[in-house]
Parts: sequence; structure tokens; C-alpha cells
Amino acid sequence: MLLRSGRRVATEKKGGRATVLRKIRRAGPDRFSAFPEEILQEVLVRLPARSVLRCRAVCRSWRRLASDPTFLLDHHRHQPELPLTSSSPTADGADGPTPCLEAVHLRGVEFRRVFLLPELLDYGFRVDASCDGMIITGRNIYNPATRQSRPFSRPRGRIVGLFRHEPSGEYRVLFWRHPIRRFVVQPQMEYCVLTVGSDEVRKIKYSLTPVDGVDYVLSKVGTWVFDAPVLLHGSLHMHWKPASADRYHGIMVFDTVAESFRHMRPPAVNPTPLCSALLDMGGTLAVSTSKDGMSEMSIFMLQDHQHGVWAFHYQIKLPVMDIRRFQEQGDWCAKVVSKEGDVLVSCRGQLLHCDKEGNLVANNPYDDDLPVVIPYRLKESLMQPTFFQEENNWF
Repeated sequence: MLLRSGRRVATEKKGGRATVLRKIRRAGPDRFSAFPEEILQEVLVRLPARSVLRCRAVCRSWRRLASDPTFLLDHHRHQPELPLTSSSPTADGADGPTPCLEAVHLRGVEFRRVFLLPELLDYGFRVDASCDGMIITGRNIYNPATRQSRPFSRPRGRIVGLFRHEPSGEYRVLFWRHPIRRFVVQPQMEYCVLTVGSDEVRKIKYSLTPVDGVDYVLSKVGTWVFDAPVLLHGSLHMHWKPASADRYHGIMVFDTVAESFRHMRPPAVNPTPLCSALLDMGGTLAVSTSKDGMSEMSIFMLQDHQHGVWAFHYQIKLPVMDIRRFQEQGDWCAKVVSKEGDVLVSCRGQLLHCDKEGNLVANNPYDDDLPVVIPYRLKESLMQPTFFQEENNWF
């Protein structure tokens, strides 16, 4: 066939019509495979999980690298711990408020939605535990990065924490409950462990020696655990107080390998226990304390883990006048949410970000009366435990 431009092209006849034969292009060499793998890995481990998943589609060599178990573990270690906020905005087309969980990127002041699931309304959308990028809420365990979920055999009682048992690689849940004997709920408490993916519950021997001269037998009177436990050096650290005491509080440590408990003395301060919270400050256990949770917050760092020696680190004075611009009346709630001392302040319809110097860094409007900064953190992970591999549930 002769085109108007004078160029001839090959044709073939189909149904009496001449059609132009298209030239079949052969795949050229994979240019991305020539990229140094060491440099590529250093780049990929610092990307968010969503970006790594997209990079897997670039070429086979990138997919192989970004799917390697060693890479996935290294990627998880490089991810920041993101504070989580819970709110109930009114979604488009919804009949009413829908529970929503968002992760806050403090450095970029970016909010990433983690969940927006109407079926969680039945459980009030309470996060019960988090570990290695996974979250337990309701009767399911989720991984927001991979969008995987599976049903969770929720035990009777109160979940304390989720942890990875290093010798076996299993993920286990520590919880407490009141035993039932002859159809009667007993006043004393018992601690148990449940392996995720199993229905078998094991009781843990609970024996503690009273400290500081306070004569409380905790297993008999019961305890209240505040906020979320901090998992450090293979142990869950929990802030607790006896159910029968008003001001006494302490720290209980659960060794996740030996499955044993021990006491740790808190810093020598006496605020109301509800205004104290345990923190992970770059691999060191810390405590934030406040008399009212609104104006000043003191940070104490653990110096001697064995003997429970604490040292005052610094004090954060919140910008009260700046906060009052967003909330003229009523109280607000402030939480330290990073090892750098960042503070998130929940106001009416606003979430404020302050640094440890007391400067207001950013304000973020919310489609909710009072967004809540929950005590759990999200550290993204693309690793796939066996119980996710057995289930093909996605959300």
C-alpha cells in the first residue's frame, strides 16, 4: 500500500479489505536489572509500604528483591512509628458517623487513612493491640499495609498486648480474665496466652513480690492496665494500678520468652496515674507524667533496667494561648507520640501538633467533634505471618 507520504507499508487482505501489518516489537534488555542492587535496596527500605508494592511491578528483579524475607524485615525496621488517631467522620452517602483510624506522619504532617469500615461499629472501633504493623480490633487481626485480615478467636477477658514469641516465631496475645467456677465469676484474676491462629488458651503463672512496702496481692484484688504496653527487649512493659487503690501505681514487666512477670518501680513522682504513660524513646523505656494533661508534661528516662533507676530528661510546656485559639473553653488532651518529643493535642474539631520546645507546628481540622489520639502506634510491615498465608481475606 502506498501512503500519501510516499512511504510503502506491508498489508494483508482480510474480508476484501487491506489492513496494515503492525510491526511486532521484541522486548529489549531489562535496563532496571543493571541498577546496582545494593543501592536499590538502600532506597527501597526507606520507602513507605505502598511505594514498595508499586516498585514490585517495575520488573522481575525488583519484584524478587522487594519480596525477599530479609528485605522485608529490614524494610520494617526502617519504618517510622506512626501515631494513630480515631475519629467518627460522616462519609459521603453514609447514614451517620463511620469509625475511622488514621496514621499521622509527623514530619510531613500527612494523614493516611488506615480503616474506614462500617462493620466495626459493633465494637465501638477500639484498637486492642498492635505489633509489627498488625492491629487487633473487634474479632479480626489486620495488616493495613498489605490489606490482609483474618478472623481472630477473641478470648473472654481483656487483651493486654500482642507480641512475637521469638523462639517459635508465633504471634501471641496476652490477656487477663476473671475465672469462672461453678458458673460463678471469681474476683481474683488470671493471665493467659493465646497463639494467633489457634483456639488453645494457656494460663500463665502469676506471682509477684510486692514492692515499695505496699502490701497488695495483685492477683487477688485485680489490676487496671492503662494505655498500651511498650514492647522493648523482648518484654511487655505495662502501666498498672491495683483496682482497690486510688493513687498507687507501678510498672509490670512480662518476659515474652520466659512468660514470667516482675515488678519495676516507676519514677519517683506522684501524679494521678491516668496522667502517666509509658513510651519507647528510641529503644529506651520512658514515662511522660502530667498533673492535668493540659499544660506541662515531664519526661523521665530509664537509666538502669535491672534496678529501676529513672532520671528526669526534659519538660514540655504546651502553648496554652495558641491552643485556646482553637478551643476557648473546656479541656483538651495531650499525648507525647514520638522519641523526639512531639505532642499531639486533641481539641474540638482540631488536632494540633506541638514540638518538645512548646511550639505549635501545625493544626489539622477534623470532621469530628473530638479526634482521639489512641495509645497505639503503627510501624508498617510487608511481612506475612503464616496465619495470613493460610487465609485469603482482603479488605
